[in-house]
Amino acid sequence: MMFSDRFNRVITYLRISVTERCNFRCIYCMPAEGIALVPKVELLSFEEIARVVSVGAKLGLSKIRLTGGEPTIRHDLPELVAMISDIDGINEIAMTTNGARLSELAKPLRQAGLSRINISLDTLRPDRSVELTRRDLLPAVLKGADDALAAGFTPLKFNAVVLRGINDDELCDLASFAHERGSQMRFIEYMPMGSVRTDERNRTVTMREMLERLRERFDLVPEPGNLSDPARGWVCRRSGARIGFITSMSEHFCDSCNRMRLTAEGGLRPCLHQNAEVDLKSVIRGGGDDNDVEDAFKRAADLKWAGHQMNAFVPIYSSKDMLRIGG
Repeated sequence: MMFSDRFNRVITYLRISVTERCNFRCIYCMPAEGIALVPKVELLSFEEIARVVSVGAKLGLSKIRLTGGEPTIRHDLPELVAMISDIDGINEIAMTTNGARLSELAKPLRQAGLSRINISLDTLRPDRSVELTRRDLLPAVLKGADDALAAGFTPLKFNAVVLRGINDDELCDLASFAHERGSQMRFIEYMPMGSVRTDERNRTVTMREMLERLRERFDLVPEPGNLSDPARGWVCRRSGARIGFITSMSEHFCDSCNRMRLTAEGGLRPCLHQNAEVDLKSVIRGGGDDNDVEDAFKRAADLKWAGHQMNAFVPIYSSKDMLRIGG
């Protein structure tokens, strides 16, 4: 079955936030004091998440990504991975994590059926890591990456949010770090959204600027890629190092978007940057059957904009910052 929005974009990918909690306090994501957490009973259970995925798979979903908050904070996460892995039609389960708990969890997650891992790594400098994350956990992240590789998660992808004047002088070092591990480095243009906006737009470094700096060390050329992948891929002809850019601010990829998002509280959202959602939790806990869940998917797809409006204004989500949506 082909599941599409009103602009005929086929939806095959669901990003699921499994928790709002996080063991970091990254300056572009969460206030230093944290957030007011909703009671755990308000979060979708593993059984409810699996039911949503099962209905979505019948519509045509084939890829799931687990996010947070920090997904590895959710107790017994391998159990959820195993439940999703057993659903017909799902052929890839990925996770985005800060990596600090991977030494403990990489192997059981792999055994449960997790396919891929993206690790957030904004800096290689311990002092700067403390500044960015407000936590002294860089050694745990780096060890977690090594243990994930040992568990069979190859290739890894490393993600860095690039902020002008903070970590934009580390682009080449980060790319080399990833390449030495047979992995791809992906640089994300800073998106000023939510209540923790960091000096808004003047912190954003565009892909074109990043390319200029990287070419000091890397002979980069574009590489063909999957049009539905938000990362624009480049490869170094000399070394083979692969680098991706997520260009939400400078070069939109909305016309090929194939994804939706499920929040930890059960809101089905058509877009990270669109303040709209369908209350799927009420459907499930109100006794709705699978046809009602399917209808919720279709209603959410009908809400999806042709393209986000990040360059027209800076959205402020009073109750749904990025960490609550699953950024």
